[in-house]
Amino acid sequence: MRRFKFNLEKLLELRAFYERKAEMVLAEKAGRCALLDAELREVAQSRARTGREMFSSGRDMADYRAAELYMIRLDRDRERIIAELARAELEREEARAAYVERHKARESIGKIKERREAEYYRLERREETKALDDLARRRTVGAKG
Repeated sequence: MRRFKFNLEKLLELRAFYERKAEMVLAEKAGRCALLDAELREVAQSRARTGREMFSSGRDMADYRAAELYMIRLDRDRERIIAELARAELEREEARAAYVERHKARESIGKIKERREAEYYRLERREETKALDDLARRRTVGAKG
């Protein structure tokens, strides 16, 4: 039986390449969002810890003022990170949409390949069966005569 040869194989490979490329971009954007999210959690934990320590015993007014200024800085950092995270999530969503588009493009050619391959092998089996039937008929006719 001959091997199946798909005429659009190069197109399928090209679309698979672009799908992998879009997937890597999406992974990069998702990683950036995860890093920003972790940074946001870290700032929140630092702020909570500073708030608890601010009023602990043995602290003077200078310690209180330093903690207050540090919390103000943490609040500014939180706002900056939130803005960056919002931008990063928009970029991630755009990358996800691009990936889905690339995936669908590759998948459509893949489905065509699967259908054509199934049809090709179905026809090949049919031809092989016919050839074997002809061979069997010739043998029975040759054995009788």
